[in-house]
Amino acid sequence: MKTSLFLLLLAAAPSLEAVGHEQSSLQTRRMDEMTSREVELYLQEGGDLVLIPFGPVSGHGAFIPLGIHGHWAHALAVLLADKANGLVYPPVFTCFSGATRAFRGAVSFPVTEQAQILERVVGVLQQQGFKRIVLIAGTNPEDLGGTVAARQVFDRTEKPVWLLIGERLLHDPAVHALYENYPGNFGETQIGLASLRVLGRERPIPYPEWARERKVDTDPDQPLEIAEDVRALRTFGTVGFRYFEEANHGNHGMAGLTFDGQSDIDLAVHVLEKSADMAAPALNYLGHYADWLERRPFQYIGPKERRR
Repeated sequence: MKTSLFLLLLAAAPSLEAVGHEQSSLQTRRMDEMTSREVELYLQEGGDLVLIPFGPVSGHGAFIPLGIHGHWAHALAVLLADKANGLVYPPVFTCFSGATRAFRGAVSFPVTEQAQILERVVGVLQQQGFKRIVLIAGTNPEDLGGTVAARQVFDRTEKPVWLLIGERLLHDPAVHALYENYPGNFGETQIGLASLRVLGRERPIPYPEWARERKVDTDPDQPLEIAEDVRALRTFGTVGFRYFEEANHGNHGMAGLTFDGQSDIDLAVHVLEKSADMAAPALNYLGHYADWLERRPFQYIGPKERRR
């Protein structure tokens, strides 16, 4: 797997300590558990980082909690906050859930409403003095609203907001190496249960014997009558679709296997921790970029003599 330019830049990033963000002696970094005085003192002491996790309440069948995407984002936010002296805003669950809306318990909001809520949260926190603001999504489809929010905030204020997507970190070579050769399907089932452990809300694996069954890779996530139609349309773009039965989504997850002498939930905790390790250096780039933009107000581009 080739290392991307982004990852090469991260490897060259200064350490978190090098940019002067001192570790604070906070009792907690979760803002809903803090007093307003603690937040005020954090800002007075030079803190400027807030992480905003978000994800839908979306159906995933028998094994995966409805809030998996938000739990994933929240766990990453908590781990990153500890590494980089940041604060964590409570998870935003008012999100677009897409195709999972056919599952009971799922509640989907239009992408525009999700983006407006995230923009509101970001805007207020900017006014309060937070300079480095990170929106954190677990995966798709909530990243759609996150992308809109991050872009619209920047276009309106010229202040950058970073959208971090947990699923992309799973493809980082250092992260992927942890679960390479896992004897099953590593994904949302393990990540969801591991996220709850990180958050101090661990629960048993639902239907543990069933959860160990392998997924049949040839099973489509749509009825056979339309599976090829939807597959072809999604290959080169996107099209609206939804799930029709429990087996279409999440019901083929795996959990409860042992790999390299540890449970796969323990492994998924290590994957989350490594994901945070790989994302943390980019927070320095966010601060540098924000400072650079502040010194260079928006102006239209004029013609220039061409130079070789």
